[in-house]
Amino acid sequence: MLKIQDLKVRYGSIEAVKGVNIEVKDDAIVCLIGSNGAGKTSILKAISGVVEHSGLIEYNGEDISSASNIHIAKLGIQHVPEGRQVFPGLTVFENLEIGCVNWRGYFGKADHKEELEYVYSMFPRLKEREKQLAWSLSGGEQQMLAIGRALMGRPKLLLLDEPSMGLAPLVIEELFQKITEINKKTGLPILMVEQNARMALSVSDYTYIIEQGQISMEGASADLIHDDRVEAAYFGKSWKVKKEV
Repeated sequence: MLKIQDLKVRYGSIEAVKGVNIEVKDDAIVCLIGSNGAGKTSILKAISGVVEHSGLIEYNGEDISSASNIHIAKLGIQHVPEGRQVFPGLTVFENLEIGCVNWRGYFGKADHKEELEYVYSMFPRLKEREKQLAWSLSGGEQQMLAIGRALMGRPKLLLLDEPSMGLAPLVIEELFQKITEINKKTGLPILMVEQNARMALSVSDYTYIIEQGQISMEGASADLIHDDRVEAAYFGKSWKVKKEV
């Protein structure tokens, strides 16, 4: 599905990503975890073609290292950036329609009823609020809208950047249930950046730990969640005590 080799991203004199190798297999949820500034978001931006980079990015056998972001989106790589970034002055329905642009065109007439029904089935609150302006939604609803907009684009690979950012614990739990459901029911592979390490490891199949632009550790998420080094770095004493009770 997706293979990345020796990926490097530089912002002026600062090397944010220092030669990482990452693979996302069909049907899998893969997570990138690490501290702020570790380079996780830069990796997603490189895949989407919105930052300059070096190294190989291969998608379904095609070298997309130098492809435009428009071509990458048309291939089915849909990116949900951090901070949600919905269009605040448009309604929920209008935001979702924008997600069809990559396959329908700006003024296309192709029917998107099937995609819309699927998004509403996954996120019923969007159906209830389809005529509301996006700015009036809660943070959790805006995140659902951002993911829903990506699903309208007929994704073959979904990139999620910090989906839990700024959300309440109960909302985070609901959102990750939906992300898991989307993957399990459709087989849609997902590459996700997430600072909530416990949640990321609990829902993903494979995890890469990024530190200072490099991969410091990787493995099956079910193994890493019990690794003492991961516990010490990301879960803290409260998690250790809870696990032993």
